[in-house]
Amino acid sequence: MDKRTIITFSEKANELLVPAWKDFVANYRAVNFAKKTRYDASKTLEEKQALVDSLIENEVLLCANISTDNFASSAANVTNPVYQWAKCAVVNRLVDMVIPEIVRDDFLNVANVTNIGYGDSAEFEIKSGDLFTVVKNGNSRRHVEAQRQFTGSKTLVPENHTITVEYDLYRMLAGKDSPADYAMKVVLSMESEIAIDIMSCITSAYSSLTANFKEASFSETAFKKLAARVTAANGGAKAVAVGTDVAVGTLLPTNDYLKMELGEEYNKVGYLPVFKGVPVVGISQKIDWDSADYDFALSDQYVYILSPQTQKLVQVVFEGDSLTINGGLTDDANLTIKNSLHKRWKVGLITNAHFGIIKVS
Repeated sequence: MDKRTIITFSEKANELLVPAWKDFVANYRAVNFAKKTRYDASKTLEEKQALVDSLIENEVLLCANISTDNFASSAANVTNPVYQWAKCAVVNRLVDMVIPEIVRDDFLNVANVTNIGYGDSAEFEIKSGDLFTVVKNGNSRRHVEAQRQFTGSKTLVPENHTITVEYDLYRMLAGKDSPADYAMKVVLSMESEIAIDIMSCITSAYSSLTANFKEASFSETAFKKLAARVTAANGGAKAVAVGTDVAVGTLLPTNDYLKMELGEEYNKVGYLPVFKGVPVVGISQKIDWDSADYDFALSDQYVYILSPQTQKLVQVVFEGDSLTINGGLTDDANLTIKNSLHKRWKVGLITNAHFGIIKVS
């Protein structure tokens, strides 16, 4: 990892804030999104949020070099530009600390995550994923057709993404806005947008896949053949079926008797963990926040067959640290403050692995 991407805190924050924040994130994802994460169960989520808020405040004051010994007015701190800068800097570090891990965890079977420094680009070498062709050769023939190990490279240059939030000064003075809650919402918002980017990359490849690696309609035979082909094309690496919970929920046997036998297992998670010997992994649906009525952002029409042990299909590249630009206290007549968080990333379909897509609806 580039040194410019290493997140640093004070010694005390590394001891208290960092583990408290990571535990809060793990607890939040477990409670709200049923993620299987490990966290301290001795405190409630609300208690953890209050603890993280307190520890953030301590680190902000230290970062801003503000002493509370003889001047501890929270109202004065809120209107202090240095305090505002320090709070944004601390929150940005917390966001940068967990967002790559969350994306990596949520898309373990699909995507790799890379961090680079400002001004850098990420170059990926693409080696041939095919096995060598073995040719029957005559005793007096030196060579047969040569086969390449290396097929090329591709570069990803991250693009800037921005979240702008408006704060009410009075609520800030009253201590109603939680920095831990804000940081968590930023993380979830970024993860959702990156999830859309990742799955859109794969879905858009459907039209360019060759006939043997896509199926226009679902059948048990078509599914099994496609999974077998992906496994064989990837040198025997086991295939996995990935899709939204709704999409993989359509993977069912046509035999009614078999359906009855699988009913209890199916109802536990909404889809079969294994279908036709192929492990099945569901991906949580996302909302298109630009839509008029909360439309889904991910397609429920496709199931993707891939081999996670080979090179992942998608590369996610983060560049540098998050950057915050604050508005002034008097910019708006209603005493609201605009805060824009900038984060640079790029998602691309870059792989030497073979994969398939089957249309299920």
